[in-house]
Amino acid sequence: MLYPVIRVGIVDDNEVVRIGFSAGAALDAKFSEHPLKVVAAVDTVGRLLQGPPGMFDVVVLDLSLSDGSAPGDNVRAVLSAGYPVLVFSLGDNPDAIREALSAGASGISRKAEDIRDTLEMVRLVAAGQTIDNQELAAAISADRSFIAAELSERELETLKFYATGFTRGQIATRMNISANTVGTNIKRIREKYAVAGRYAPTKLELYHRALEDGVITTEPA
Repeated sequence: MLYPVIRVGIVDDNEVVRIGFSAGAALDAKFSEHPLKVVAAVDTVGRLLQGPPGMFDVVVLDLSLSDGSAPGDNVRAVLSAGYPVLVFSLGDNPDAIREALSAGASGISRKAEDIRDTLEMVRLVAAGQTIDNQELAAAISADRSFIAAELSERELETLKFYATGFTRGQIATRMNISANTVGTNIKRIREKYAVAGRYAPTKLELYHRALEDGVITTEPA
C-alpha cells in the first residue's frame, strides 16, 4: 500500500549526494501522484535511528560509509527499526551488494541511474515490493562462496514455489501434499539456512536465498 506522501530517510556520507537526492525528490514531488519527502538526510545509520520511531516509509542506504560500518549490519539495523531498505550505490562492490541483499534489502538502485528511476524504485519498495534488477543478479553470480544449505529435492521444490509468491495452499495442491507438510518443509528450509549461517526468518530473505542458490532467477521466462 502506497502512502499519500512517502517519507524517506537517506543515509550517505557524501553531502552532495544527500543534497542532490533531496532536491530531485522535491522536484519530482510536484508532478507525482505519490510524492516523496526526504525527512532526514544523514551520514550514518546511527544518526538516522536517533529520531522517533515511525519516521520513514523507506530508507535509502549507501553501502560504503566512512564510519566503516558493514552493509549487512546497517541493513539489519534499519529493518529492525521497521523500515524497508533500498540500497543506493555505485554498484561496484559485489560482496557488499550480496551482503546487503542477504540481510534483507529490498533492492538496489545505482547512483549512475536516472534519479527518476531511483525515485520510482523507492515507491515500489514503499508498496512492499522487491526490486528485481540486473545489479541483484550480477552480485549473486559474482560470489558463490557462501555455504550450501543442502536442501532436499522436495525442499528445493517447496522453496521455488514459496519464493515466487505461491501460498502454502497453492504449493500443497501443486506438490500433492498437505499444507501442514508445506509448512514443515519451509521450517526445515529455514533451519538448514540458519545452520549454514545464512539466516532467512522472513519470506523476503528466503527469496534472496533462493536467488543465491539458483533455485529461481530474475531473468524473464
